[in-house]
Amino acid sequence: MNNRPAVDPAVILFKGVGTWGAIAVAVAGMAPTMAMNLNPQEPAEHVGRVVPLVFALSTLVVLLVAWCFARLSHEHPNAGSAYGFVAAILGPRAGLVAGWTLLGTYLCFVIVGLAGVGLFGANLLQRLDLWRDASSLGLTVVAAVVVAPLSIVPAQRAGLVLIILEGVAVVAMVLMACAVLLLVAQGHGPQGDPPLRDLFIPTAGVGASAIALGLSFGLLSFAGFEQVATLGEEVKKSRFTIPRVLIGTVLGAGIVFTLVTAAETLGFGTDRAGVARFTTSTSLLADLSARYFGGWSGDLFDALAICSALGGALASIVAASRILFALGRDLFPSSPVARISAASGTPRNAAVYVLVAAIIGYGALRLVFHASGSDAFFWGSTLGALALLVAYLLVVLSAAGALMRPSERGMRWLLFIPALAAVAIAYTFWVNVYPPQSGAYRVIPWIVLAWCCVPVVATLVNRRLLDLVATGCLAVRDRMKQY
Repeated sequence: MNNRPAVDPAVILFKGVGTWGAIAVAVAGMAPTMAMNLNPQEPAEHVGRVVPLVFALSTLVVLLVAWCFARLSHEHPNAGSAYGFVAAILGPRAGLVAGWTLLGTYLCFVIVGLAGVGLFGANLLQRLDLWRDASSLGLTVVAAVVVAPLSIVPAQRAGLVLIILEGVAVVAMVLMACAVLLLVAQGHGPQGDPPLRDLFIPTAGVGASAIALGLSFGLLSFAGFEQVATLGEEVKKSRFTIPRVLIGTVLGAGIVFTLVTAAETLGFGTDRAGVARFTTSTSLLADLSARYFGGWSGDLFDALAICSALGGALASIVAASRILFALGRDLFPSSPVARISAASGTPRNAAVYVLVAAIIGYGALRLVFHASGSDAFFWGSTLGALALLVAYLLVVLSAAGALMRPSERGMRWLLFIPALAAVAIAYTFWVNVYPPQSGAYRVIPWIVLAWCCVPVVATLVNRRLLDLVATGCLAVRDRMKQY
C-alpha cells in the first residue's frame, strides 16, 4: 500500500506532458472519427451537397476561437483553462462561471463518449450476430470500467493511449476517404464522374441563411479541441506548446473534416437521391466503406468509432479533472479534489470524482428519465455543446478585454478576431435554442442556463468566494512564472 502523502495542493501540477501528449488530448477531445460518423448529416439537411463547403467555412470560424484560447493560454497557463483565463481578464465571478460551465461541458462529453461506446458497440455486436440482444447500457458500464484506470495514470501515459486510440482511427478514416475519392474520380461512383465544384457551389434554393444554419452544426464538430488548455500546468514549455497545438489541431481537423465529408458526399452521390442516402445514414463512415469495400470494412469503421468514443471519454475526464482540481485548489484547498497524487503528479481524486459523476449522470438519464442509448448520447451532446458555447463566448470576450489593455494599444486592430468569433458563437447558440424544439430538447437550454447560474448565486450568497478565486488565480500566475 502506498502511504506517501499527497503533494501540497499549493503547488502546480507535474510538468511531464510532451507535445505529442498535448496533441493527443486536443485531437481525442474532438473524437473526429465519431464526429464524421454522426455530425455531417444535420448540415446536409440544410445545404444538400455542399457539406464540405460548410466544414471548410467552419474551420475558419473555429480558428478565430482557437486564436483566443491560444493567446490566453500563452498569457495565463493554468489547469482551469477558461476558469483562469476569464478570471484574469473579466474578474473572479466571470471566471468562476466559465470554469463551472466548462466543467459541466466536459462531464457531459464524458457521458457522450461512454454512451457512444455502448451505442456503437451494441450495433456492431448485433450486426455481427455475436450478441443479438446486446445492451448499450451494459456496454457503457464496461467502457467505464475500461477507462477508469486510464483516467488516473500520469497524463503522459494517458496521452499515449489517446494517440493509439484516435490516431489509428483518424489514419484509417483519411485513407478510406482518399480511396473513395480515387474510385469516384475513376468513374466508380454513383454518378460516374461528378465535378468537384458540386461540393462547393450550392444548388438553387440554398442561400446564405441555409449555409449559416449548416455552419452552426459544423462548428460543433470541433468541440473539444480546447481541452488541451487544461494541461497548462503539465505540458513542458506550455506557453509555447499549447497555443501552437490549439491552432495546429483546428487546422488539421479542418482539412481532415473537409476531405472526409467530400468523400462522403461524392461517395453517396451529389444528386437528390445521394443526398437523401447521406442524410438518413446512421453511421456515415461505416455505410460508405461498406458500399465501396464490402461489409467487413463497415464493421471495421464501427469498431474504430468505438475507439474514438472511448478516447473522447478519456480526454474529457482528463480535462474535467484538471478544472475540478483548479476550482478545488482555490475554493476548498483542504478537499480531496484539491490534492495532487505524489505517485503520478496528477489530480487522481478529481478524476475519480469526474468519472463517478459521469456514471451517475448516465444512469440517471437511462433509469430515471427512461432515455434510450441514443437519447443519452444526443441529450448529453446537446447539453455539452450549449454549455461549451457559453464558455467560448466568455473566452473570446476575455481575449478582447486583453487587447483593450493600455499595454496592447498597438495590437487593437486584432479585435476583429474575437468580435467575429463572438458573433459566430452567439448565432450558433441562437439557432440551437430557437425555435424551441420538442421533447427533452425544449428543456435542455433551461438546464444549461440553470447550471451556468449556480456560481452567480453562490457568489451572491458568499462573497468570500470571489476573493478566494482572485487570490488563487494570482498565486497560479506567480508560480507559473517560474516555468
